[in-house]
Amino acid sequence: MKKIILTPMEENKYNIIKELVDHSGNKHRAALKLNCSLRNINRLMKRYKSEGKSAFSHGNRGRLPSNTFSLETKHQIIELYINEYLDANITHFSEIVQSELGIFIRDTTIRNWLSEYDVLSP
Repeated sequence: MKKIILTPMEENKYNIIKELVDHSGNKHRAALKLNCSLRNINRLMKRYKSEGKSAFSHGNRGRLPSNTFSLETKHQIIELYINEYLDANITHFSEIVQSELGIFIRDTTIRNWLSEYDVLSP
């Protein structure tokens, strides 16, 4: 079985709902503790009964955002800048990447990537 790790906030929510379900506590008091509505308490109780502790961990945990560039693309662009365009500033280089590779990347993104390798714009 996979061990479920919750953040302190999620752990607090889990403990309150668990107590509520196990000992048939007061829903109004739980709603006040969690600063949410009774409808939300009922929804959390239902999810706890069906999924257990895993119902309280965020669904996107461990996933990369959908608009993330691949590591391969990132390394390709960094190598291109270091090997061929070291004398170009980063704003100009982002325009070069768009025209040559057809990839639109903002200059701030390239600047952040290059700062990880201690490369500065001239």
